Amino acid sequence: MQSPYVFDAIRSRWPQGAVCVGKKVSISVSLLRTKLHSPTLTACFESSGRKQVIPMEWENLENGYDSYVGKVDTANAVGLVWCEVHAKDYDGNEICIADGIQITVFDKDYDTPKWYAQGVTYHVFVDRFFRKGKPLCDDPDYVVHSDTQETPVFLPDEQGIVRNNDIYGGNLQGIIEKLPYLDSLGVRTIYLSPIFEAWSNHKYNTADYRKIDPHFGTKSDLEELCLKAKQYGMRVILDGVFSHTGSDSVYFNQNGRYDSVGAVQSEESPYRDWYTFHENGYESWWGIDTLPAVRELTPSYLDFIIQNEDSVIAHWMSCGIGGWRLDVADELPDEFLSRLRRRVKELDPNAVVIGEVWEDASNKVAYGKRRPYFTEQELDGVMNYPLKDGILAFLNGHIDGCELARNLCELLDHYPKQSQRCLMNLIGTHDTPRALTVLGCPQHLYSDKTFKANQRMNEAERKYAIERLKLAASLQYVFPGSPSLYYGDEAGMEGYEDPLNRRHFPWRQEDRDLLAFYQTLGKIKCEEKSLHDGTFTVYCAEDDFLVIVRGDILCAVNRGEKQLIDLPKGNWKDLFSDKTIRKSVLLEKNGFLWLKKQASPRRKKQ
Repeated sequence: MQSPYVFDAIRSRWPQGAVCVGKKVSISVSLLRTKLHSPTLTACFESSGRKQVIPMEWENLENGYDSYVGKVDTANAVGLVWCEVHAKDYDGNEICIADGIQITVFDKDYDTPKWYAQGVTYHVFVDRFFRKGKPLCDDPDYVVHSDTQETPVFLPDEQGIVRNNDIYGGNLQGIIEKLPYLDSLGVRTIYLSPIFEAWSNHKYNTADYRKIDPHFGTKSDLEELCLKAKQYGMRVILDGVFSHTGSDSVYFNQNGRYDSVGAVQSEESPYRDWYTFHENGYESWWGIDTLPAVRELTPSYLDFIIQNEDSVIAHWMSCGIGGWRLDVADELPDEFLSRLRRRVKELDPNAVVIGEVWEDASNKVAYGKRRPYFTEQELDGVMNYPLKDGILAFLNGHIDGCELARNLCELLDHYPKQSQRCLMNLIGTHDTPRALTVLGCPQHLYSDKTFKANQRMNEAERKYAIERLKLAASLQYVFPGSPSLYYGDEAGMEGYEDPLNRRHFPWRQEDRDLLAFYQTLGKIKCEEKSLHDGTFTVYCAEDDFLVIVRGDILCAVNRGEKQLIDLPKGNWKDLFSDKTIRKSVLLEKNGFLWLKKQASPRRKKQ
């Protein structure tokens, strides 16, 4: 029975956030004495199925409210614990006054790299970033754009197929060329879209896991990129696409392009057991027949990708990469993820493994099964889509600042500190419309694709969208983890869904003001230790604004009319203007603040 007295009960827990196994978690409630009494705490341990009813002990009476506390012992309880609180009213009814309280319990030896949170992640869609030299493509299967400002091909051909075979020529040497530019943005992690050989511009249909796509360069180019990136304090992480291959590949060989005996060609193929065949064909990823699905736990596939001395994982880590982003991690079996992360850590304990998960990863259910990404040490971190969704919903007026604050705090409450620092905090990717477009022209999100391909914001729309993008980026950069910058967002790129969000970078046509803003944010992110490991606290939240404090850094954003913001006690330095601010500040509409608390001057001894 849901409580009719929801506003007559106040609850809290300590400690906040996920806990290491063996810790006791206190859950407190304050009940209005005239309406509720005798609370009990029920804890359900998901890993064992055990259920425990805990009487709550009275602590004190204050302002008409009785305070009670119950303690949940998490010994031998790695996994999720779900708690609810019941109390009685004076008619003898038992009332549920709080439920769905999640406690995430992780193992004591779970640890993740600290470096990932110390700078910006830059997401490069390799073909669309920068080309050094002449195009490396001379294959008749591809069409090379003569002008980098041309719109990517998005319509099907005369056979009704969208072939994804138009390219611009971006390559690994082009990324090397732009390392000083990335450094100016505070980039410390370069996340590359897939770079293995594949017959498409996006390369998510892998043809050969052990070969760099010739359009992008060679293994030596990757080694050079990793080495030169390291000189700037950067690491390179690769996109691992292990749930499916391409049908036109060494392993499946549907088109007969390769000398290998592909799985589709013979039951005697060494790759036959990687795939599932039936009388009507074969299983494919989301029904796309050019992407045959892989049985990841097939021993020979596990050996090839993970276990062998020169496995795919080992082969590329020997080039100096700093880790992996795993495509569709929720479609990879738990055992596969566990083995992969263990192997990565054997090769480099400081490497990072980040999964593509679009929801709260702490309680994600995929294919009818709870996914223990953090509690079973399967991942270091995940792509933070809930952060993106919350920020954009707030800035487009779908939720208020209070709801956004609750959503952000709940997410941090569910994630271990270890995985918080390995969050890839994005507001746009190659799979979503550009953030600038969502903020400036959301009314066209469901329009015809041909219309959207030609849609550009007018001057007023663009000015408004850029103002809002700065607010979005401020929230993104203050959140625990690493802000992930999708290539070109800092330059003011527009675009709806794939492939309109995958246009070529507009070199020499960047929005210089927006770029300077991102460069300042990147500098702040790299230099301020509070943004690496500081405690995240919502200082104030109202309908239209949000004030967040992390250590000695304060970030405020305001989507509404002018707002006077009272500051915490102390002297504050504006990190964008170097002005000193005390007590309060007037925040303009679509305004933001980045402040640093100044140390109090030491008094001289008398």
